[in-house]
Amino acid sequence: MKLSTVALAVVLATAPCVDAFAATSSSKIIKQSQAATGFINLFYAKADGQLYLEANKLNQPFLMLTSLPHGVGSNDIGLDRGQLGYTRLVQFERHGPYLVLKQLNTQYRATTDNLAEQRAVKEAFAESVLWRGKLVEGKRALVAINDLVINDLHGVTQMLAARDQGQYRLDTERSLILPEGVKSFEKNSDVDVLLTFNADKSGKYVKQVTPDGQFMSIRMRYSFIELPDDNFTPRAYHPMSGYLSDSYLDYATLVNQDIVQRHLLRHRLQKVTPGDAPGEVVKPITYYLDPGVPEPIRTALLDGARWWEQAFTEAGFIDGFKVELLPEDADPQDIRYNMIQWVHRATRGWSYGSAITDPRTGEIIKGHVTLGSQRVRQDHLIARGLTAGWQDREAAEQAASALALARIRQLSAHEIGHTLGLDHNFAASSNNNASVMDYPHPKVSLNGQQIDISQPYDEGLGAWDLYTVAYGYSEMADSDAQQAHLAELRQSAQRQGLRYIGEADSRALGASHAYASLWDNGSDPVAELQRLGEVRQQAISNFSDSVLLQGQPYGELRDSFVPIYLLTRYQIAAAAKFIGGVDYQYAEGEDGKEWHYLAPELQQGAADALIATLSPAQLVLPQGLSESLVPKSGNYYATRESFDSGVGVVNDPIGMAEVLSRHTLTQMLAPSRLNRVNQGYLNDKEQLSVPKLVNQVLGATLYEDIPTGRELGVWMRVNAVVLEQLLASYHHADTSSEVKAQLYDRLKYALKQLSRKVKRSSAYEAAHFAWLEKRLTKALADSKVTMIDKPLALPPGSPI
Repeated sequence: MKLSTVALAVVLATAPCVDAFAATSSSKIIKQSQAATGFINLFYAKADGQLYLEANKLNQPFLMLTSLPHGVGSNDIGLDRGQLGYTRLVQFERHGPYLVLKQLNTQYRATTDNLAEQRAVKEAFAESVLWRGKLVEGKRALVAINDLVINDLHGVTQMLAARDQGQYRLDTERSLILPEGVKSFEKNSDVDVLLTFNADKSGKYVKQVTPDGQFMSIRMRYSFIELPDDNFTPRAYHPMSGYLSDSYLDYATLVNQDIVQRHLLRHRLQKVTPGDAPGEVVKPITYYLDPGVPEPIRTALLDGARWWEQAFTEAGFIDGFKVELLPEDADPQDIRYNMIQWVHRATRGWSYGSAITDPRTGEIIKGHVTLGSQRVRQDHLIARGLTAGWQDREAAEQAASALALARIRQLSAHEIGHTLGLDHNFAASSNNNASVMDYPHPKVSLNGQQIDISQPYDEGLGAWDLYTVAYGYSEMADSDAQQAHLAELRQSAQRQGLRYIGEADSRALGASHAYASLWDNGSDPVAELQRLGEVRQQAISNFSDSVLLQGQPYGELRDSFVPIYLLTRYQIAAAAKFIGGVDYQYAEGEDGKEWHYLAPELQQGAADALIATLSPAQLVLPQGLSESLVPKSGNYYATRESFDSGVGVVNDPIGMAEVLSRHTLTQMLAPSRLNRVNQGYLNDKEQLSVPKLVNQVLGATLYEDIPTGRELGVWMRVNAVVLEQLLASYHHADTSSEVKAQLYDRLKYALKQLSRKVKRSSAYEAAHFAWLEKRLTKALADSKVTMIDKPLALPPGSPI
């Protein structure tokens, strides 16, 4: 996942002011308290639970960060163990008897030695006072901070509200400071608090993971972090760098310079002997693995993480990157430890690579990787389904375990890459999997009638990964040599033909770049869809109860079959990007000056391949297999991982066809995609047009000859889905007026065809056409009317 902090709004819930030591001197408080001395000195008064901070660092900026040492355990809510919150640049200021904590504004600056210029910017933009406290009298300045830390600065209530979990409130009466969580280290001081949030009615997901959903108690951490020294040189961001970046407005720039300044996010890494020659480092970038990870996953995570050693060695840093198991005597709260954390949730969910950064320079102070523990089980499930037809069951189990561990190695490298500053590269699969920063799909092939998963994922880093580390971390003799070196690296990447497309144009439905997709394989997504479709058909043919884990009842076959039936879902999305697809680069020179639509034959080939997935022959289940997917047994229940059913507890093969066909058509007919198809056609009449695309879809479905047997029901359901998705695009606010006109014309023509089919068909088929005609007539006039009243849900796919 993308390296970022969770930007959440500030909510200060006022706690009652307790001033038990109002008449007590600071020296007496210190004598009677539990002390934690270090970056900031903290004193916990056991008698009444008050926490005091020594105000001896006034007007000295530092970082304040909230995080969650303990999580909620729900991927849907998103409040995970180890989650980093919003990093704030703050400072304490004294005003009379009061101490305030002020958040400084880092978005607007004047990078100049002219103090008047700096003051002009500072006075132009607001700052934020987060808290005020009254100082205790005495030789050492102390202030009670309970009402600072017993607060929702992490934004838990906003997160719950955004996830439709209800209106939770911070309950200060059930919240307190945890004395064992008050710690101070050389470069950071931490305070852990137990915060309880209550609601009149518990949220659905909160109820699933808490003993009492009306009262959710979580451990939150406040970290006060020393800023790094001034010996770090920021590196300017370039779009082709492959890095994440921070930005700010610099009002000291000249008029002929860009006011927005951007710098890479990266660790500090210095050689003992500076220069471009390979050399030993002053201090390596070292990551520490959570010892709570079980074997053999632990070894796989260490192996994948250590792939980065090669990149730093090739960039000239001898032993510049290391990965170790966290020592028993080490405290993961210490800011000096980059952590790889193993996190459990009630369901499978995303993994993350986050970091604490210096907003002034982009220096990464601490990398923090969160790895969801249930991800490996999903990969194992997919592998079991793919090997269900193997006669050698011992070999099948070994292969399934090997695939899952291979994915864990890749996942470890991927998330650490984010904490090194790297962005996703969703175009890497089109370059022979040139980066671990892509999302990979397991590579599967056919060996006769047996599915081969012997090489599911690449091992080690790709060419793009080696380039990005060299770009972000390589060190030259002087600034001129450094800039020349970076330019040469970019040009070398272009000469290698390396593509890079990050978040900006990859995830969204209807995204435009033809080669930037998630969970796909190959340089030709259409050819890969056709190839993977053959694998899918064989996997369906081979599927059996051998996929079940020991002790699982037969009813669990239904969930095991989900990723097999939907095996092509991501490749469908990738192939759809060829329709109305464009190609461009972040390159310098002529290669980066223009974008263009894909050639007409490539777009048409994608349309043909996608329309083929709507064929009843591709969607129907063999009767024997369908009947083997028996209902869930006893206290085993359907979950989000199960297919919806419109026929009760039994398997719904027509419903399965509905959800997969809707997935294909949603990708093909996304409003922005149709808008691009239309504009491409207006510029070049050789290109695919919206009427031609719609005619081809309708011609292969609704207008096709009526099938017989078990394919008839699937065909009828797909017809309804086709019209439903055409109507969805027709009514969508993002669909251009020109495209709406074409869709309206084609749907009106479809009404005429339906009227003819009613008259020419047998009674059963005529009823189908008559119902479609009646519903389509209403739906054209009323966007609230749909062809299917209650569409069946597509089970979750990401993450795998």
